Formats: sequence, C-alpha cells, structure tokens
Amino acid sequence: MNHLQPFCPRNVVSLPIAKSSGWHLKRYAILAEGKKFDRKVASAALDGAVVRLPHAGSLDDQDGNHGVGFQIIHFAEVAVVSPVFFWQWGSVLANIQQMRAPWEHPTEFVSGVKEVVGCIWEMEVVNFEVSAWANTMLSNIGTPHEKLADYFERRLPTAKTLVKT
Repeated sequence: MNHLQPFCPRNVVSLPIAKSSGWHLKRYAILAEGKKFDRKVASAALDGAVVRLPHAGSLDDQDGNHGVGFQIIHFAEVAVVSPVFFWQWGSVLANIQQMRAPWEHPTEFVSGVKEVVGCIWEMEVVNFEVSAWANTMLSNIGTPHEKLADYFERRLPTAKTLVKT
C-alpha cells in the first residue's frame, strides 16, 4: 500500500445506535476497498469500547460526560481500527485511545497508537458528528431530551444504513 496514494472515498455504513452500560453510541463502519462488513467484528469493537469508556454520565451532568458518543469501525487495509469519541461538558469532544485489531485476529482489539485520533476517512464522520452535535444539542430548540433524539436521528448523508447488526 502506497501511503501517499490519491484520495478515494470509502463506503460508510450507518449502524444502529448501541446502548450499553449507560452509554448511547452512534456507530458507523467504514469499508476500505475489498473489505466487507462483519457483524462479529463490529460486536467485538463495541465490547472493547464499552470497557474502555469511563463511567457513563448523564445528559444533565455539566461537570462530566453525558453518556453519549459515537464509534467508528474502520475495516482498513492493514487492520480493523476503531476510534471512539464521547461528549462532555456540553461542547467538548473526548476520545478513548484508538482500538486496533489485526486482520489475523479481527475480534481481538488492543490499544492502538496513543497519539492517533483518526485517519482522513474517519475524520469525515467526526466532522459530521461535531456539526450534528452543535446544530442540535447546542441549539435553542427543544428540551435536552428532544435535542438528543434529534441528534441520534442525524446520520452522515452519504452513509448507507445497515438494517440489522
């Protein structure tokens, strides 16, 4: 793989929202060329995220996290990588250390490179989610719980929807 190859968009799949251990996570899968979505890998990525996330706070918690975030499961060329982000203090996006599973053991997620936030394809999802959060949760329209419902309904427009996981 040439690390400076021309940019080519990748297929993005919108997965159902996961609710686990008090967390509500919007989820996406990104598929590199020749890679297919795998439910077992996605499930293992969710399990790996939940054990690494801090204790889930509540939407009303102004001093901690809100128990809301998003996960990307990137079926990339060299491995499956899964950055996980969560919202705290109203307007701050936090993340856990990137998770990574080698293709030889794609359901065994270990910590990836600490400094990595995400690749260019993952940043498309991050940019969308930041905008969706700002335009819903930080708006003057509705109650906090109505805003959260609106936030969960917003999905990356180019993403295909997966019916079941």
